[in-house]
Amino acid sequence: MRALLHRDEVRRGGELFPTAPVVAVLHPLAEPVLRQRVHNAVRCLEQVVRGYPRDRELQEFLDVPPVMRRWVLAEPEPEGLRVDLCRLDLLGGTLGTVRVLEFNASSPGGVIPLGVISRRWRESSLGALLADWGAVEARFEEPNWFADWLLDHGRDHAVPEGDCRRVGLFHDPACAEIDPQAHVQLRRRGCSAVALDPAEFVPGSGLRLGYLKHIPVAPRAVEGWQRFCAALTDKSLVVPNALAARWVAENKLCLAVLSDPRFRHLFTARQQEVLDAIVPFSRKLGDGVSPAEAVADQQRLVLKAPYGRCGESVVIGRRTPRDEWARLVRDDERRGWLVQEVVEAAEVEGWTGQHVRDLVVPVLNGRVLGFGSRIGRGALLNVARGNAISAVFGSHDPAAGTAEAPRTR
Repeated sequence: MRALLHRDEVRRGGELFPTAPVVAVLHPLAEPVLRQRVHNAVRCLEQVVRGYPRDRELQEFLDVPPVMRRWVLAEPEPEGLRVDLCRLDLLGGTLGTVRVLEFNASSPGGVIPLGVISRRWRESSLGALLADWGAVEARFEEPNWFADWLLDHGRDHAVPEGDCRRVGLFHDPACAEIDPQAHVQLRRRGCSAVALDPAEFVPGSGLRLGYLKHIPVAPRAVEGWQRFCAALTDKSLVVPNALAARWVAENKLCLAVLSDPRFRHLFTARQQEVLDAIVPFSRKLGDGVSPAEAVADQQRLVLKAPYGRCGESVVIGRRTPRDEWARLVRDDERRGWLVQEVVEAAEVEGWTGQHVRDLVVPVLNGRVLGFGSRIGRGALLNVARGNAISAVFGSHDPAAGTAEAPRTR
């Protein structure tokens, strides 16, 4: 497997992408319900994205940094905004306990490697067993899915065919690099990929189509992106997840919008029912839950910055000394952060003993792209923290249609 991944250029920071020798298949009765809940959550997130430009309450609540908000509000067609690609991170071991913690709508890393790893497991000696388990091929197992999707996105947004042959892969230097497989797939489709910092973009350079990897932890960097942001806004440069979508949807306070009763009017009764089943208790500190309430409920809460990466800002209440937790939630610098209910990770007996795992569900154009997991021993499951990814297979064929999912929780 390592040799195959090396050949496939499944790398992170020059090293092989950390991969666990573990595979799993979702329960065939639970999977359609999970898919429905995931699809519903993303649709609700898109409603928040489309509502933000005209909803003063949402603007004040989400408090998008001004340097980014300027470009969000400049979007000429907000009613058409959608979250083209995201990756839901979920914790919990059953339908009754699984909850979505993040949407990762701005920089959904690890999706391409998960697809490659899943395909390689299917082609390995385990392939017959996976077939017996009923594991169906996911979209992200297709060797060129990313390139095909990106090129189709350009064509759908009026980028001439000739201009689709040269693609900009825009990478914020503060983030992890774009998966090398993105370059590989584009080359296989006859395209040249140009790696650029968004600040290096020059209008009129011939770049009409691109992909952006950016987590807005340090919003001031966007101040140097004037030409890049202007091109995305006037559509002379086409990039999936428009600025007005990604910079709203990436904000973790969107989970509070999906959970806080004040915003129930944004969603239908059916949507509210499904949101209650998949979104944990989530509130904005100082505007939804008070510091005193957060101190009192320390053992069941987690604190997160609205924009963060690799779990760097996450504070788990029950793993923090009482006086330190009280200081943090009373600190004015953290007023406006997300306060979220702790969700227990599923446990699994792994290759070196007991581990915990999550479930990641990338969603492309509103449909589940595949499944995967991160496995480790720490409380924060992130590859940047020494954890590994593993393959998770579904047994439900979306092409066969989706019946009305049962409402059992």
